[in-house]
Amino acid sequence: MSELFSIQLQNRQQQGRDGIWLDLPTTTEQVQAALRQIGISSDNPQGLFISGYFAEAEKRFAIPYNMVLASNVDELNFLASRLETLSTGERAELNAALQAPQSELFSIGRITDFPENVDYYVHLPDVHGPAQLGDYYLNRSGMVDMPEEWKGGIDTAQFGRYVTQQEQGAFTQYGYLVKSGDEWQKVHEGQPVPEEYRVLSFPAPEVLRDAANIPPPVQPETEPQKVIPIILNGKDSAERMKEITDRLETGIQELFDSDRYKAYLTTMAKFHNYSFNNTLLIAMQGGQLVAGFNKWKDTFHRTVKKGEKGIKILAPAPYKVKQKMEKLDEQGKPILDKDGKPLTEEKPMQIPAFKVVSVFDVSQTEGEPLPSIAVNELSGSVQDYQDFFKALEQASPVPIGFEDIEGGAHGYFHLLDNRIAIQEGMSQLQTIKTAIHEIAHAKLHAIDPTDPKQTNRPDSRTREVQAESVAYAVCQHYGLDTSEYSFGYVAGWSSGRELAELKASLEVIRSAAHELIAALDEHLAELRQQREADLSTAQEAAFALDNGSTLFIQTCDSGYDYTLYDPNNKALDGGQLDAPGLTLPDAGQEALNLLGQTAKVSEVMLGDKLAVFQEAAEKANEIPAPVKIPDPAAEPTVTILWSESDKLQDGETMPLSVANRVFEELDSAQHTEREKDGYEGGWYDKTAFRIDFTLNGQPDSYEGRQDFGDGEGSLVQHIQNYHEYYAKDENWKNFVLHNKGPEAWEQDKAEREMVLTEFIPYLKQHCNLSAMEQAATAALREEQNISPEQTSYYNAVVTYVHDCRPMLNQGRYDLPEPPKLADFDQSLQDYEAQVQAEIAQEAAAAGMTVEEYAAAGFEAPQQDSFSIYQLRNEDSTHDYRFEPYDRLQAAGRTVDKANYAEVYSAPLTAGTTLEDIYRTFNVDHPADFKGHSLSVSDVVVLHQNGQDTAHYCDSVGFQQVPEFLRENPLRTAELSTEQNENMIDGVLNNAPSLGELEAKAKAGEQISLTDLAAAVKAEEKAPKTKKFRAAKPKKPSIRAQLDAAKKEQSKQTQPREKTKELEV
Repeated sequence: MSELFSIQLQNRQQQGRDGIWLDLPTTTEQVQAALRQIGISSDNPQGLFISGYFAEAEKRFAIPYNMVLASNVDELNFLASRLETLSTGERAELNAALQAPQSELFSIGRITDFPENVDYYVHLPDVHGPAQLGDYYLNRSGMVDMPEEWKGGIDTAQFGRYVTQQEQGAFTQYGYLVKSGDEWQKVHEGQPVPEEYRVLSFPAPEVLRDAANIPPPVQPETEPQKVIPIILNGKDSAERMKEITDRLETGIQELFDSDRYKAYLTTMAKFHNYSFNNTLLIAMQGGQLVAGFNKWKDTFHRTVKKGEKGIKILAPAPYKVKQKMEKLDEQGKPILDKDGKPLTEEKPMQIPAFKVVSVFDVSQTEGEPLPSIAVNELSGSVQDYQDFFKALEQASPVPIGFEDIEGGAHGYFHLLDNRIAIQEGMSQLQTIKTAIHEIAHAKLHAIDPTDPKQTNRPDSRTREVQAESVAYAVCQHYGLDTSEYSFGYVAGWSSGRELAELKASLEVIRSAAHELIAALDEHLAELRQQREADLSTAQEAAFALDNGSTLFIQTCDSGYDYTLYDPNNKALDGGQLDAPGLTLPDAGQEALNLLGQTAKVSEVMLGDKLAVFQEAAEKANEIPAPVKIPDPAAEPTVTILWSESDKLQDGETMPLSVANRVFEELDSAQHTEREKDGYEGGWYDKTAFRIDFTLNGQPDSYEGRQDFGDGEGSLVQHIQNYHEYYAKDENWKNFVLHNKGPEAWEQDKAEREMVLTEFIPYLKQHCNLSAMEQAATAALREEQNISPEQTSYYNAVVTYVHDCRPMLNQGRYDLPEPPKLADFDQSLQDYEAQVQAEIAQEAAAAGMTVEEYAAAGFEAPQQDSFSIYQLRNEDSTHDYRFEPYDRLQAAGRTVDKANYAEVYSAPLTAGTTLEDIYRTFNVDHPADFKGHSLSVSDVVVLHQNGQDTAHYCDSVGFQQVPEFLRENPLRTAELSTEQNENMIDGVLNNAPSLGELEAKAKAGEQISLTDLAAAVKAEEKAPKTKKFRAAKPKKPSIRAQLDAAKKEQSKQTQPREKTKELEV
C-alpha cells in the first residue's frame, strides 16, 4: 500500500502550530501515532480537524480543496483506497470530470463511486480546444464519412465548436470530456464506510502523556516558584558531600519529567558557565539568580533576608600535598646520581576537590534595585534579528543556506555536504530557532571520517534531544519566545538508560549551549561595535521606527536635512536641523522630537539597505506619468501584455491593422508547425493583449488572450469567434445563471451583443481604412510608375482615410463615399468607352438592342438547360442541411439562394424529367460533376423556354420553391449598405465592381480584363437613371462630403458609457 495523497491533521487547541501530515490509504496504528503527536486523545476528540490536502504532481487529483477539508479521515481513507485501483488514463478522466463546468462529482461519496462509472464519460485526453476536437471527429474518429478532398475545406475549429455545443462537452486541463449516455451506478454514495476502511481511533490519554510531542496543558498563572533549599544533615564536610552527591543522582533520575527538564534548561540558560552539577542543583532548589552572601552585599548593595536558608551548590576546594617525584633536567630527562639511580625531590601537588557552599537567590534578598541583567534580550526589532543571524553564521561550524525543503521540515544538517539548509520564507524568529537547532547538530553530531562505524555517534533520538535542548537553552538566554518547545518525549528517551549515560548527555548539552552562547555574545558585540563605528562616520542614514515609519537624515551645510516617510515610503514631513555639532544619531533623535514622533528606533539602515530604502522611497514619491489617452483621430493600438511566442516582446505596441495581420501569421505558422511529425514544442503560444481605442468619443480598452495555433486566424477574427462561442454556449449560460444569477446573464448577453454588433464592425472598418491607406502610400512611393492623375487619386485616398478615422471613432459608420480612380485616370475611362462600343457591336450581331442584350445577360438566346445547387459548407447552413421541406417551413426557414452554390450546369435534353436528373446524379455521375450525390436539401433549377423554375429535392420527390429565384431583400440591403459605407468592409457575395478594379489598378495590382468587361456590363445593366450621370446634379466633392459629415457629427448626443472588458 503506497500513499495516494496526504491530509494534514491539526488540534484546534494548537492552531498556529504545525499539524501532522498523514498519508492515505493508512492504518489505525498510523492514525493513532499521528494523533499522539498533535495531542489528540479520547479525552479531546472534538479538537481534531483536517487543515490541509497535498498530492504529488503525478498522483494529484483535482478534488476541490474545501471538499477534502469538510470530509473525515475514514471517508478519505476509503476514497484513497478506491482511487488507488484506477489506471493512469482513468485518473486523467476523473480529473477532467472534476474540472468540468457543473461537475456531477459534487461529493466525496460521489467521487468514491467513480471506479464503477469510468464508462459514464468519453474522455479524449489529447484534445484541448475546438480545432483539435474538430480534427479528431473529422479525421480520426471514423464517424464522418465523406470524400477526403472535401475535408480540406472544413474549418476544424468551427466544426469543433459545433460538436461541443451539440453534445454538451467540455474542455479541461486534462482533455475533452463528454457523457457517454450510460447511467451512473450509485454503489457507495450515501452508505457507511465499510468496516475494513475505518481507521480513525483515538489513543488513550495516558499513552498520550508518555509519548506525545506537545506542549503541557495551559495552567492558570501562579505565584513565582519559591526557593526550597536542600537541608543537609551531615556532621562533617565528607558526609555533606555524600548527601549532595546522592541528591544529584536522584535529581538526574527525576529530571526527565517534561516540566522539570524544561525548568532545568531555563536555569542552564541563565548559568551557562556553571558546571552541570551546580546548574542542576540550582534548578532543583528553585533558584533564578544566585550569588554569595558577600557578593549581594558588596556588589549589589542588597542584604539577605533574616531567616533565609542558602541554596547548596558545590565550590572548588583544592588542597595541596607534597609528593616525591623524579628530578628532571631542562630537557625533561631524569637526573641520575653517581650510582645511576634517578634522583628524587618533594614537590607540592594541588588535588582537585569540592565542598558544599551556600548561595542565595535574588528572591531571598532585599535592597537596591538590580541593574539590568547582562544578557541583552532580543527586542524583536529587525536590526537585532539581522545581527543575531549574522552572529549565528559566524558561530556555525558549517555554511548556512536557504532553500525550499520538501516534506514540511524547517531545516536540516547535511552530513555529507557539511552544510545547514533552512526553509526559505519562514518568520525571522522561526528562522533563528531552526538555525540554532541545526548548528547544535553540526557541532555535536557530525560524521567522524576516521570512524567508519560511527561508534561514538549517539543514536537518532539522543541527537534530537540534545539539539532541541541546546536550542531551547540558547533561545531562553536571549529572551526568544520558547512557549512552543515541549519535552514530553524526554521521559521515553531517558527510560532504561544508565545514570552515567544520562549525565554525560546532559553535560554535552550544557557544554554546547555554553560554547554557542559565548561565541554569539562575542560576535554580537563585534557587530554592534562595527555598526556604531559606521554610524559615527556616516553622512546619511535611515532610522526605521517600530510604528512602521522611517526617518531619513543626511548632513547639509547648516547641519542636517531630514524627511519622515510613512509605512508605504510616502513623504510625510521634514525640515532642516541647524545643529552641525550633533552626531548623526543625536541629530536623528532631535529630528524625531521636532516631528513629535515617540516611536522607538527598531533599525538603523546604512550601506546597501539604505540604498534599497532610498530607491523604494524615490519610486513611491515620483510623479506618475500622465495616463496616455488614445488619440481620438488615430487607429486603435494593440499592446502585447505577455506572450509565449518568441516573435513578440512583452510591452510591444503596434497599430490594430498590423497586429491583426501579425496574429494571423503567427497563428497559422504555429498551427502548421505543430502538425509536423516529431514536433515536441508547445501546443499553443498564449498571448495576452490590450487594445486601446476611442469608441463613441470615449477612450476605452479591451483585454483578451489569443492562443496561436488554435486556428482562429487574425486578432479581430479571434475576438469575434470568442464572443460568438460564449453567446451560444449553454454550459457558459448555465454557469453564469447558477453562480451569478439572471441579471448577470442578461448583462453578459447585452455586452457580447454590443461587441459583435458594434465593436467588431468598428475594428474591421479601421482595418479596411488602413488597407486603403497602405495601398495608396505604397503607390505614391513608386512615383516614376504612376501618372499625375493617379498621384492625385492616391493623395485623395490618404486624405480620405485621415478624415474618416475621427468620424469612425465618434461612432459615425455611414462614412462618405471614397475617391474613385475613374475620376482621376482618363485611360480607364477610355477603356470603358471601348468596352461599351464592343457591347453595342455584339448586340447588333445578335439582332438585339443594347438594352435587350444587357437584359439577356449579354448572351445570345441559348437552348434549354438545368443547374444543380448545393448548400455552402459553412456553419450558417448547418440547420438547413438534409432537412425535408416541411421541417424547414415549420422552423420558419426559406430556401435562400444566398446559402447555395452552383455545382453543375448542362444542356437539358428534351423529355428529361427531374427524377431522371436525380437518378443520374446518384447512380452514374458525369465525369465533370464535382458535387456530392444529389440528396435532400439540394435544388435543381430548370431553364426552359426562357423561364426558370427551382425544385427542392425533398425526402420524397421534388418540391417547387419559387422563393429560391426571388431577389433576396437582405442581399439588396447588404449591397445598399456596401454603397453607403463605401465598400469599407469589402465586397460581399458578388464579383469585383468597376470601382474596385479601378482601385486595384491604381494600387499597381494586375486586374483581369474579363473582370473589367464584366464590371462594365454590370454597370450597363443598372437603371438608366444611374447610368447617365450627366443628367444628375453635380455630386459634392470629397472634402465637401467630409465637412458635412463632421458638422452632422457635432449635433449628435453624448456617447454612452465605456464598454467593459469582456474576455473571460
